[in-house]
Order: sequence, then C-alpha cells, then structure tokens
Amino acid sequence: MTGKIIQKALITISLLSTSFISLNAQGNNSSLFGIEGGMSSFRAQTNTAGYEIQKDSMAHFGLKLGAESEDFRVFVSARNYFAEKNNKMLTAGIEGQYKFNISKPVNFFIGLNGGTAYIEIAPDGVNPGVNITTPYVGGDLGFNFHASQLVDVELGAKYMFIDTLATQGVTTYDFRDLTSFYASLIFKWQMD
Repeated sequence: MTGKIIQKALITISLLSTSFISLNAQGNNSSLFGIEGGMSSFRAQTNTAGYEIQKDSMAHFGLKLGAESEDFRVFVSARNYFAEKNNKMLTAGIEGQYKFNISKPVNFFIGLNGGTAYIEIAPDGVNPGVNITTPYVGGDLGFNFHASQLVDVELGAKYMFIDTLATQGVTTYDFRDLTSFYASLIFKWQMD
C-alpha cells in the first residue's frame, strides 16, 4: 500500500514539475495569491459497529500561492478543515492545472494535486488522541472567472485519495478520501 502511494506521489510530482517547467518557458506569467473556502466530505470506515462508512461534512479554509501562464497554473497550498468534536485535519501540497481558455472572461481547468494530510483524532474519554501524517494524491476541476485584470473568482471541485489507517483503542479508522467543493478569490500581479 505504501509503495503505491509513493509511486502515485512521484507521478504527481513529475507531472507538476513538467507543468512548472512549461510555465517558466513562456513569457507572459502572473503571480497568484488565493483565499479559498468551501465544504468537504471526508469518507472513512470504522469497525465500531462492523465496518460502516461514515461521511463527515466540514467547512474548510485555505490559502494558496502560485503562478500562471497562458495555459498552466501551479499552486502551493495549505488548508484547515473544521472537523467536529475537537478533531483536526490540515493539508499542505502542490497543485498543477491546465487551463482551457473557452472564452475571454472564463476558462475551465483540470489538474492534479499531491501533498501531506495531518489528521488528529481527539481523545474519546478512555483512549488518548491519535495523530497521523499521510500523503495524498488527487485531482481537481472547475471554472475560473476573470472579474478584472487583477482578480479571478474560481469555482471548483477537488478530490484527494488518502487511504490510511489509524487505531484508537479498539476502534480502527480507515480513512479513504476527501471530496471538496470550493470558491476562491485569486489576486494576480505580473512577475518581474
């Protein structure tokens, strides 16, 4: 299992690196800073009452810093997920996106993402809390609306494949994936 995750992470990094090299080879580049908010669904199984799938919906907030060319965007991002019951989830990673310029005010994008997720399960009154750090890989797609020359509004969906286990006492959590729907406000300026 770990070998497959590492293999997927290396493929994601290779593709994002290729995108970044292509981005730097083009002349008209912009720097980007984004503020993101949205709702996420975290899918996991627990063995408490047999293995049952749980979907926890939670809001999230994120920041991203990146660059774009005519056809590509690359971001370094961090997100905080507002989980219930004193649980925590944080992610940090890189995203590479290819833009389809379907009209002057709007483009459609599709991309890959990869990084690290930190998951903290709070103490349950009997057992101590559990902390895990695990890699993730995934993809995203959406629309980018050019509100002005300096501001874009992005509406998108993101999928992160996590696939890790955590044990707290007699309960085993089998974390599967995270699906997010979000909106971002992206500020642009020209690179020197």
